[in-house]
Amino acid sequence: MIEERSVHPLDYVSVLRRRQWWLVSPLVACVIIGALFALFLPRTYLSQAQIGVAAPTLSPELLRGVSSLDKVERQRAISQQLLSPAVLQRVVREEKIRPAQPVEDVAAWLRGNVEQNISVPRPIGRTDSGSKGLDSFILGYTDSDPQRAQRIANRLAYVFVEENSKRQTERAENTSEVLGQQLRTSQDRLTKLEDDLRQKKEAYMGRLPDQVNANVQMVNGLRSQLESISNQLRGEQDRLSLIESRLDAMREGTGAVAMTSAATSTIQGAQARVLALQKQLAQARSVYTDKHPEIQRLETELAGARADLGALRKQNPDDRDELLQADPAFRQLLQERDASRLRVRDLQRASAQARSQIGTYQSRVDAAPMVEQELASLQRQYDLEKVRYSDLTKQYNNAQMAEDLTRKQGGERFSVLYPASLPDTPISPKPLKIMGLALAVGFVLGGVLAVGREFIDRSVHDVRALQSEFEVPVLGEIPHITA
Repeated sequence: MIEERSVHPLDYVSVLRRRQWWLVSPLVACVIIGALFALFLPRTYLSQAQIGVAAPTLSPELLRGVSSLDKVERQRAISQQLLSPAVLQRVVREEKIRPAQPVEDVAAWLRGNVEQNISVPRPIGRTDSGSKGLDSFILGYTDSDPQRAQRIANRLAYVFVEENSKRQTERAENTSEVLGQQLRTSQDRLTKLEDDLRQKKEAYMGRLPDQVNANVQMVNGLRSQLESISNQLRGEQDRLSLIESRLDAMREGTGAVAMTSAATSTIQGAQARVLALQKQLAQARSVYTDKHPEIQRLETELAGARADLGALRKQNPDDRDELLQADPAFRQLLQERDASRLRVRDLQRASAQARSQIGTYQSRVDAAPMVEQELASLQRQYDLEKVRYSDLTKQYNNAQMAEDLTRKQGGERFSVLYPASLPDTPISPKPLKIMGLALAVGFVLGGVLAVGREFIDRSVHDVRALQSEFEVPVLGEIPHITA
């Protein structure tokens, strides 16, 4: 039985010898093609300019409150301003790039060219917090002509710086204008709210929430005044009663028909008792209230004494008014009675006026919560608008300062740090890279062709292949004889 043969490393050498031209020919062809590509492909040159952010030229105290370019703002300025149609179309027109084509199409092509050649090198400085920020960036332009690449790269850099400065000025002016319009609108609304609030307060004057304490004090003062007037009125009424009692006594004690001494003494005693009770009642009222038991007792006794006096007078009726008019003491008492009646009426009017004023001020105190609720919404709108007006004023002042600084180039701004230089070596094609790629492709292609040709070839080249193919023993082998 024939043994299964194993693959020997010399088999690969024999295959390589038999198929060497299948391996070498694609390799040589790829190398030649790579050399032709390296020699005849169009050269592309890259020219780069470095743009940075110039530091402010003014004192930090003047820049306080004015926004400066931070990392995000700088990146946004690069992406929006550098690649904006205004910059690219201006460069296309000034450099006359592809004048036969529309400017918009050439600008779109230029955008793709520049967008692939923007890079951010290691930052020049550090921010205040210690983290690295975007302090500079590099923009480039690729072209087959090195001088044209340098010229367009410089044009891009300087046009970007100029357009950015113009854009910052326009943005500062627009910001200041918009904030000024908002500030004027807020001022008009604030004035209107002030007028509405003033009219409301004038309409509710006396019932305003901040006048509650004054109204309460007025109510308390008027109540004290009313109590004093009431005490005076009671005293004056008692004095009037006393005067009328004396007048009645004089009418009873004088006349043409003489009364008996017993009747006279009885009437005089009753009058004296009435007068004494009236004095006691007046003294008690100055100390106690009308509901005090002592006051009620004296009023009951006084009513009984007056009833007794009236009964005694009915027993001895007499008309003596004409005779008493000639008595000076009687006329004096009449004058005092009239004056007392006038004072009683004045005190009654003062009491009624005090009660009316108490009701007025009490109604103001009661109406204060409703007035406060009605004014709350308007006051809240006024307070909010006042805060908004204050914020807009600060923003407007900052915007005006930023506009002034932008015009004077005092804040942060873009500037060309290093203009584009003339490139001396092309960035493409790269011969070493092309030749390396050609060798790799040649080896792979040659290996694939050699292995494929070996598998397709069914001829027998050695003893091992003969035994494997026909499964017969080999008795002898004739070596290869070179001529």
